[in-house]
Amino acid sequence: MSPYRHVVWDWNGTLMDDAWLCVEITNGLLLSRGLAGINPERYAEVFGFPLRAYCQRIGFDLECESFESISDEFHAIYDRRRLECDLRSGARDLLAGIVFAGLGQSVLSAYGQSPLEELVAYYNLAPHFNQVAGLDNCYGEGKIERGHRHLREIGVAPDEVLLVGDTLHDAEVAHAMGAACVLLPSGHQHRLRLATAEVEIVTDLPQIADLLGIAMERV
Repeated sequence: MSPYRHVVWDWNGTLMDDAWLCVEITNGLLLSRGLAGINPERYAEVFGFPLRAYCQRIGFDLECESFESISDEFHAIYDRRRLECDLRSGARDLLAGIVFAGLGQSVLSAYGQSPLEELVAYYNLAPHFNQVAGLDNCYGEGKIERGHRHLREIGVAPDEVLLVGDTLHDAEVAHAMGAACVLLPSGHQHRLRLATAEVEIVTDLPQIADLLGIAMERV
């Protein structure tokens, strides 16, 4: 029987497979500035939060242009292309299985609130979630603070919450919330990097079903 009453899902990378798109867009921005591009391996080595520091690591000169302008340009392209992304294999079946098992679940994302809600609705996943919580900015800033508020909103004790994410920042958010955490490598960060968080790491979504002690429902 699962010790958890509620699963909090990260969105980008964890439920939606978008690392490949982020690499493509990033390379376009770098090359347009005469900078060297990065391959998926390098991306997984350096991507992280805060995003401002990540941009500097891959070569953007934030003394010549602002982080905000780079981020705005990235998200304008991302928003145009985001529907090219698929959900991760098994996501629908696992989300349905969690509902069938009587557990609550929600989304907590560093993505903006409105585009996040639009994506969840596009993939017909809204009925699976008690709540969808995004940020009020497109700069990935404030997920820990949003996590605290989200915990109050769902009304579940921290030790009964499992946060599933794909980056070290997700582990930081879970720790700040007092929740348990499982990380799922998605291409945004290497498994070896995730291991430094000292939380459980799984290879695929069916392993999360096993951890929760539930079956994945075919939908």
